[in-house]
Amino acid sequence: MMAAEPSSAASAAADDLETLALDSSSSTAATASASTDPLLRPPPSQNAAGNHDAFVIDDFLEEDDFSPAPAPSVARQPAPRGDAAPSVFAKITVSDPKKHAEPAAGGVIPGSGSYFTYLITTRLAGGGGEVRVRRRFRDVVALADRLAAAHRGLFVPARPDKSVLEGQVMQRHDFVSQRCAALQRYLCRLAAHPIVGHSPDLRIFLTEPGAIPAFQPEAPRYWTTTVNAAAPLVQAKSGRDLFGMFKGLKQTVVNGLVSTKPPPVEQETDTEFLAHKARLEDLQQQLTTTSQQAEALVKAQDDLRETTGHLGMTLIKLAKFEREQATCNSLRRRAGEIHNFANSVLKMSRSQIKLNSEIVKHLGSIHEYLEAMISVNHAFTDRSNALHHVQSLSADLFSLHTRAGRLESSSARDMGHEWSTYQKVEGLKETIRATEAAKTDALREYESIKEDNKIEIKRFDKERRRDFTEMLKGFVVNQASYSDHFANMWTKVAEETEMYANRGN
Repeated sequence: MMAAEPSSAASAAADDLETLALDSSSSTAATASASTDPLLRPPPSQNAAGNHDAFVIDDFLEEDDFSPAPAPSVARQPAPRGDAAPSVFAKITVSDPKKHAEPAAGGVIPGSGSYFTYLITTRLAGGGGEVRVRRRFRDVVALADRLAAAHRGLFVPARPDKSVLEGQVMQRHDFVSQRCAALQRYLCRLAAHPIVGHSPDLRIFLTEPGAIPAFQPEAPRYWTTTVNAAAPLVQAKSGRDLFGMFKGLKQTVVNGLVSTKPPPVEQETDTEFLAHKARLEDLQQQLTTTSQQAEALVKAQDDLRETTGHLGMTLIKLAKFEREQATCNSLRRRAGEIHNFANSVLKMSRSQIKLNSEIVKHLGSIHEYLEAMISVNHAFTDRSNALHHVQSLSADLFSLHTRAGRLESSSARDMGHEWSTYQKVEGLKETIRATEAAKTDALREYESIKEDNKIEIKRFDKERRRDFTEMLKGFVVNQASYSDHFANMWTKVAEETEMYANRGN
C-alpha cells in the first residue's frame, strides 16, 4: 500500500525546508536562471505505449545486452552489487508454530486474542553454525517495512499478507502450516537477493533474539511504497490438495498484482527504461495467461488421477463379484486377472499423484515469477514517485524564482518600500537555497533508484532465463521418466494376462 498523497507538492517541499541546513555554497545556484535547469520545468508527458513499437526487444536478451548507465556520483546504498558477494545464509527454515495469548486482548473475533510465533532456524554460510530465533508475524511486517524504505528501486520480494480474518482461520492446522511455508519462502527469497541478502535488518531479524520494534518511517517527502501483501494465504481444498494449492497460489499472485498499481505519473523520458518497462508489462500478461493454462493442466491431470482411482476401485468390486459367482476354475482365474488389472490401475493412480506433485513443483516457477512482478511494480512505482518529487520541487523553484524576479522589478520602481522589498527578496532567496538543497537530495535519490532499476532488470532477466530453462528441463525429464514407468507397468500386466488371453482364443 502507498502512503496518502500529500496535499500539495509545495507543502511537501516546505516541510523539508524546516530540516534542511542551508549551504552557503548554494547561494550562486540560487541566483541562476530558471531556464538553465531542464528539471525546473516538468517535462511534457510521454506516452510509453506510443514509443513501444520503436523498440524491438528480444525477451531473452543476452547478459550483456543491457548496459547500465554509469553509477551516480553519490550512491544511496553502499552495499555490494550483483553476484560479487556470496550469500550470508546457507539455509533458512520456519517451523514449530506456537500459540500465545495476547496480553490484555479483548477481541470480538474468536481467536483474535491470540497469536502464533514461529521458530526460524538459520544456518550461516561458511560453517558459521545455526541460529534459532522466534518471531511473530508483526515482526515480519516490521522487517518488510524497513527493507522497503532502505532499498527503494530494488525488486524486494513481497511479504505474505496478514489476513483480515486470520483470527478465525489461524486456529486451523492447514492455515498455520501454509503460513510457515509462506514465511520460509519469503525469507529464502530475501536471503537470495544479492543486495537485500546482506542487509543489516535481515541479519538482525534472523540472528538476534528479542522483539523487532515496529518501523517508524520519517515523514515522506513523496509517496512511498511498502513491499507487502503478496495477498492472503489461500487454504488448500480438501480432496484436491495439489490442484487447490496451485490454483490458490495463482489467485494469491493475481490479488497482489491488482493491489500494486503504480500512481498515474508518467513523465519519464528515459526511452531505454520505458522500453524495458513495456516489455515487462507484456511479460506479466504472458505469465498470467501461461499460469491459467498451467492451472488447467494440473486440474486435468488431477481429474485423470481421480477417475483412474475410481476405475480401479470399481474393478476391485467387479473382481470380487466374479470370484463370488465363479463355479469353475476358469472363472476364478478370470476374477484373479481382473483383480490384478485393478491393482495395476490403482498403482497408476498413486503414481499419478506423485507425477502431479512434480508438475506443480516445476510449473510453480511460473507463479513465482508472476509474484515477482509485484516487486517489479513496486520498484517502478518508487522511481515514478522519486521523479514526481523532483518535478514538484522544480515547479516550486520556478515559482520562487518568478516571485523573486517580480519583487526585484517592483523595488526598482517603488523606492519608498525598498527596505521592505529587500527583506522579502532575501527571504525568498533563503527559501530558494533550501529548495535547491532539497532538490539536490531528491535528484540524488532519483538517480540512485534509476541505477537500481537498471541493475535489477538485468538480474531479473538473467535469473528468469536460468530458472525457466531448469523448469522446462525438469518438466520434460519428469514426463519422460513417468511415461517409461507407466509403460513398464502396463507391459508387465500384459505379460501376466497373455496366457489367459491365448487360452481365451
